Amino acid sequence: MFQSHNKDKPDVLELQVVDPETFDTAYSTNVRVCEYVENQKVDRILPLKAHESVNNSLLKEWETNARKDIIKPNKIFKLFTWLDVSKNGRPIRRFRLVF
Repeated sequence: MFQSHNKDKPDVLELQVVDPETFDTAYSTNVRVCEYVENQKVDRILPLKAHESVNNSLLKEWETNARKDIIKPNKIFKLFTWLDVSKNGRPIRRFRLVF
């Protein structure tokens, strides 16, 4: 689904906050959102960080924006994502939230 390897041309998801509070499952920390797919809103669970992963960038960005009171129910935002290379040369998924 996500194919971009270019920060300047990332994959983009248009989402809407359902509940800004995070919740944990056995595998990850998540939030409830709606995704706009072909002009239809579809309920989704957005994983912010897998428990087994060290990549916590999306979770940190979510928490930072929540502290600034930017993330509220019904707020529409875009999630930009692309595959990059980490400092140690391994593939890593990068994220950016735009409100």
